[in-house]
Amino acid sequence: LDRRARQVPRFAKSLDPRLQHSRGSTPRLTMEFSIESTSTLFDSSGKPYTSYSITTHYQGQRFQAQRRYREFVALHDGLRGEVSGLPHHFPVWPFHLNRLAPEVVDGRRVALCSYLSAALAALHGGVMPARLRSFLQLPQAQANRMTAPAGPSGAAPLLPLEKSDTVILVAYQLPLTVSRAEGGGWEVEWDDESVLNQHALSLGCRVMWVGGVGCAVDPDEEEGLAQLLLGGYSCLPVFLPAALTDRFYHGFCRSYLRPVFHNRMRLPDSGNPFCEEDWRAYSAANRKFADTVMEVYEPGHMVWAHDYHL
Repeated sequence: LDRRARQVPRFAKSLDPRLQHSRGSTPRLTMEFSIESTSTLFDSSGKPYTSYSITTHYQGQRFQAQRRYREFVALHDGLRGEVSGLPHHFPVWPFHLNRLAPEVVDGRRVALCSYLSAALAALHGGVMPARLRSFLQLPQAQANRMTAPAGPSGAAPLLPLEKSDTVILVAYQLPLTVSRAEGGGWEVEWDDESVLNQHALSLGCRVMWVGGVGCAVDPDEEEGLAQLLLGGYSCLPVFLPAALTDRFYHGFCRSYLRPVFHNRMRLPDSGNPFCEEDWRAYSAANRKFADTVMEVYEPGHMVWAHDYHL
């Protein structure tokens, strides 16, 4: 009994349930499922049934849904007309007589989770049906998300962002004005003149910023300011020592990279404009920015590194 209850749907065995990018140029949905808990509830007629708590990990976020066995069956019946490769009958045993037995419930929990992974894999990177999104209680996708034109040279399609997406914007400077308050603490305002300011972007999804604060901050003040900016502004500050900033920004970025990227030709002379120490500072500063990004990055997040400083 327990062996049959735990049986993984056959059509799932050859598919990768993590659904990372695989063969072909079409990006796969990065999504994982887990059913960690169950509960016994009662329907309107007083009959008990098992409710399965489904957690969907998608775009770095978690979505919860409560479903019973018959809802899985209804989902499968609806998906068969939209997704090729699904079996005719729902592949998880019903067990009508002892469906509330602990071993049956536990076996179903494993098999139902495997079914969701296999059903999603059967899409082969295509559009997720609206009924599956609704079943998992995911935000509904924009209508044109999976029909966007392909990128240059046959690259993957340029897909619009969904509300469930997260974009991490990384720049040398945060789109904030940070200064010391007269009575202590900090005064923080959004800088509407910044290219990456929150109003101009209008991305329609969750946005986080990573960058410098533009003022001197003592080491013992960094943690408090970082908590303030993250909690109130979704910003993660990068604190660089003054000597490193001087070689990184004024040295390598402004003196070497900026003329190259802005088509400013230097007159020939005996000197070499490249400075090894400035390059090492540039590398060290970029590593610090990357480390800060990785503090909040999760699979599925988009990272946008802005301008030539990074």
